[in-house]
Amino acid sequence: MLSLTVKLPHEPFSIKIMVSAHETFNDIRQSILDLPSTIQYTCFSLWFNGAKLNDFLELHSVEGIHDGATLELREEAYNDREARAHVVKVRDIIGLVSTKNDSIMGLSAGLSALSTIEEAAQGYKDKTSEKAHPMSDLDFGAPPILQELLPPAEPGRPACVKSLGLSHWHPPLSSLRLRGHLLYLQVLTLEGSVHHITADITGFYTSNSSNQKFDPSPRKGTGKAFHAHSLLVLLQELSPLFKDELVAWQTTLGNRDPLTVYNPTNALLAAPWLARPAPSPIPDISKSQEQLLVGGSDNLDTVRDWNEDLQSTREMPRSTIQERILRERLLNKLYYDFTEAAAKGAVLIARDEVPALNPSEPRDAQIFLYNGIFFSYGADGIGTFAKEGGDSAARYAVGKDLAGVRFVSQLDVEGICPLCTVIVDYCGRRIVAQSPVPGIFRQREDGSNQIVYGGVDSREVIANDESFEPIFERIAESLHLKRHTVWDKDSKPTVLVTSVETKGLEGTDGRKYVLDLYRITPLDIEFLDEFGNAAVPYPHKMAVLRPEAVEEWWKGEVRAWIAKESERLKSEGKEAKIVYKTEKSDESQTNEATEPGPETEKTDENPEPPAETIAISGFKYALNPDVFSGQVPVTEEDKAAYADDAAEVRRVSKYITATLIPSLLADLQSGSVSIPLDSAQLTKLLHKRGINMRYLGTLVAAVTESAPDRLASFKTILVQEIIVRASKHVINGILKRLPISIIPYAAVHLFNSILGSKLNPDPAIEINEQLVSLYADAAGGPDFGFAHLSATEIQRLIENEAVKRFRYALSESWVQEIRAVQLFRELSMKLGFQWRMKNYLFAKPVADDVPADADLSMQTNGAPSPKINGKSSGKHKKKQNGHKHEGSPIAPIAPATTFAVDDLLNIIPVIKDSAMKSQLADEAIEAGRISIMQGQKDIGVELLLESLALHEQVYGIVHPEVARAYSQLSMIYSGLDDKPAAADFARKAVIIAERTIGLDSSETVLMYLNLALCEHANGNSYIALAHIRHAFSLWRIITGDDHPDVVTTMNNAAVMLQSLQEYHDSRKWFEESLALCQSIFGDRSINAATLYFQLAQALVLTQDSHGAVKKMRDAYAIFLNELGPDDKNTKESEVWLEQLTQSAVHHARQAKEVQNRKVRKLGIVAGATRATAGSTIPPAAAAAATSSSAKKGANEILPSSINTKSIEEIMKYIGGSN
Repeated sequence: MLSLTVKLPHEPFSIKIMVSAHETFNDIRQSILDLPSTIQYTCFSLWFNGAKLNDFLELHSVEGIHDGATLELREEAYNDREARAHVVKVRDIIGLVSTKNDSIMGLSAGLSALSTIEEAAQGYKDKTSEKAHPMSDLDFGAPPILQELLPPAEPGRPACVKSLGLSHWHPPLSSLRLRGHLLYLQVLTLEGSVHHITADITGFYTSNSSNQKFDPSPRKGTGKAFHAHSLLVLLQELSPLFKDELVAWQTTLGNRDPLTVYNPTNALLAAPWLARPAPSPIPDISKSQEQLLVGGSDNLDTVRDWNEDLQSTREMPRSTIQERILRERLLNKLYYDFTEAAAKGAVLIARDEVPALNPSEPRDAQIFLYNGIFFSYGADGIGTFAKEGGDSAARYAVGKDLAGVRFVSQLDVEGICPLCTVIVDYCGRRIVAQSPVPGIFRQREDGSNQIVYGGVDSREVIANDESFEPIFERIAESLHLKRHTVWDKDSKPTVLVTSVETKGLEGTDGRKYVLDLYRITPLDIEFLDEFGNAAVPYPHKMAVLRPEAVEEWWKGEVRAWIAKESERLKSEGKEAKIVYKTEKSDESQTNEATEPGPETEKTDENPEPPAETIAISGFKYALNPDVFSGQVPVTEEDKAAYADDAAEVRRVSKYITATLIPSLLADLQSGSVSIPLDSAQLTKLLHKRGINMRYLGTLVAAVTESAPDRLASFKTILVQEIIVRASKHVINGILKRLPISIIPYAAVHLFNSILGSKLNPDPAIEINEQLVSLYADAAGGPDFGFAHLSATEIQRLIENEAVKRFRYALSESWVQEIRAVQLFRELSMKLGFQWRMKNYLFAKPVADDVPADADLSMQTNGAPSPKINGKSSGKHKKKQNGHKHEGSPIAPIAPATTFAVDDLLNIIPVIKDSAMKSQLADEAIEAGRISIMQGQKDIGVELLLESLALHEQVYGIVHPEVARAYSQLSMIYSGLDDKPAAADFARKAVIIAERTIGLDSSETVLMYLNLALCEHANGNSYIALAHIRHAFSLWRIITGDDHPDVVTTMNNAAVMLQSLQEYHDSRKWFEESLALCQSIFGDRSINAATLYFQLAQALVLTQDSHGAVKKMRDAYAIFLNELGPDDKNTKESEVWLEQLTQSAVHHARQAKEVQNRKVRKLGIVAGATRATAGSTIPPAAAAAATSSSAKKGANEILPSSINTKSIEEIMKYIGGSN
């Protein structure tokens, strides 16, 4: 890293920045733009030794730049684009916040709760809080509180001016443009003064214009400067209040963590599913001018040739590390810009605000061209998939096509050109956005088709351009596809290396494009044979195997082949040496270490016995992707080969249910794989294991049969996922035919019918009849049939969808059994709904439990919360029955339905993109991890820090991948025992994850738990407990309290409480953890034994020696029964049991002696003393004994071997540190 000084033309006249020698001067420029002390500069250049520097040069390429060098910042002349960019930045700085992303970003986006949590935790540490610690008032059985999802609302950002924008005198006349005039602005200050400002190439100055008179000449005056290069400086001169507000706001920003303030450059901010209503808008007519300021009068600044940008960036050189960094950075930025533009365009199309290119076609067949992006509906508008399942098949195909584009993009094969592709789900509509292929809208000059590889015109003609084969073979090799024969309508054979559906297209720019990647793997024929023609058939015939399943099958075949070859060599008296060699590299790796290839001379002088290599490259195995897809072989030879291919594909298809699913359940049951927390984690887990989501019903049946108790929580989330996905399909099917203005009414009715039926089994629909009347007479207009559907009918539709798509029959009482809060969250996130943040009432409350106001629907007037998720705490029931609650004498009336139309605040698009991940950044972090494992700590740490720099260079500072990188580094540094660095990385990971992945995403929760462990390791146990409490509040919303990982977290909280000497509360947490463990894993499980052991130690610290002996005896019995007498856990628990028993006996004797002394002192007769001997100690005496023991300290009841240890030493011992 280099420390550079940058000289400035104005205060503070110089700044120091830290940069890498491989950064470009454009990176330095961006740093200057973001620094609070230099925000006034936007139009400038950097100079060194009197020479102007090229922004895209790297520092090391400029001779003379070294550590401590000085650069000079010089203000440049403005042009129209630079002036507009300057005004846009100033508007953002002074509080006139841009709304350019609101249509796709949503309400309450990009929030972080971490700083609020840490500020509150500081009160416990400083002993200024009324509570002893963050867990003091946590109720284990309380229902989730939805109002805890968002951090407290921050005070509104004050605007430094009332209005700033283009004046009505803009644009300049052509004669004035020749004199350098660029913009005419008008500002209304907080003092109420109106100033007209002219922007020219020299900067900004106050003009003599007024609302009635046009005079753009500079205003003359004394005592004030009316001209400045920066508009920000000029406004400070014109308005004292402007300067005060700006300084105050910059001070506020300076007190915040920069990561909570930075706007991401390559990622969208995450919008929560619960939000606060948008704040009241600031009256500023210039907001409507933002698009003009951003894009210019002709809007050319925002129009791009997306395909040319993508392909030219992909073609950039990548031979050096720096070339790869620049290429990946530009690609990532391009994908983000395309995704943002595509999402905006898709929303406009869904709102019928963009005209179709073919308006005479049916709606689903219409195509659009907007902002240089090609849009179409994810529906079967022209009958392409009529035989495969119509709209269901088309919707599935576009999703698989996106996955195929992502796969090919990540493969990064040189010479092949995938398209930028984005899928946007919005208000029931699925819209596909792609970068147009050059010349796709016109035929070649000779009239031939542009598709030169794969099926043409529904496979009537099959093309095979030989120039496409080499690059398509790379794709086929990665997917384990074989060269195979296909036949056209005339039974003419053609050999292809990929599926006949995958098309190669030659664009008019000469590039080779790949299209229609929805069937890059074979069909899942076993599933289709079983359910495709069932009584309730699967919705489509497009079900394909996942690439992960094919990869797992291939690995299994490789292992079997290696075993066979090894056995053959062994029978010949030779030693097998496995060599992993690919065509991409000349390096060969063995199963022991990097060894010479088979063609290299051996270095071992005395090989005993002789070794022979087994090269993996010699194993040939691949699948035919086109079997079972309607191909009809002609010759007998072709029929035989086709039959063999079909049998192989069928074997892979059976592999899912025969091997992959049982293997997953075994790993879940053993604990080697964690049970997912929510839908996102479940989907990721199943896809990683090669299991499609259509197997959810099969998974439920397998869990029920194999391990119904141990995997109960997994079964719960599986059934919930079936309900969520079935409900999503039903809701989308209803919403996609409705106008946008009707959708809120339909959405609320559907949510009331699914989630609110326990409160009101027959909710009445709330709808604006005036809106309905607008569409009532339209031929082929919207279908308002949803308004006549009862809750029962909607529930039947969901049940049918569950059977049809997942082969699972929901129970008759599934509506009563659902976990309402969790289902509410998952369904809202999948549909893009943002609801008002309040606690909703999902079931009929008793009189005392009716909410006092609409915003506290699950809070009551001093009463426990109502029954939620089909269960309520036993503690709550006891309180209800035990005494009358204090509160309002008259309970308010419960709402008629769970949701009202006003509760739905916004609908945002659900976006799926094809952006590729940075291979370079991932390689660096993996190399660092491997170096550390090999004992090369210094090299490993250097590589890890380099990987972090690569992540930030490629993705930007605020990005989900950067959050994941920080999280990985935190765990690695924890293993290296660098506790401060681990905590710092974990903290940054949490902030970025909250802002870009989601406040309540499962990843964010796990990052909070990791941060808690890091803070505890640094001695900040109060802050650690605050993080765990926040994670618990999110956990209840995401998955409930009965997840197996909750046991571990509760156990960690108990240990942290012990470190704070909060022994009583620590004991409570151990007890709750044990109770939950028993309900999940059973009373005689190893997990329960471990918790019995820890609880016994906690009981020691709370003076309960008899209870400690009992729990330790239980732990010892389980360890002995499950692990045997020789296991170290059994031996350790036996030693503890013996010592605790001796201590308990010794303690009882001491207590008895104390009692006897008190009896003699009080003059009690000897007979009375003899009568009580050997019986239970009276309560008074027991209390006295306990009091006496408490005064002596906890170490009085510990085993003699540790009697002399201090409390801190005992804590270290019990916590495992000693």
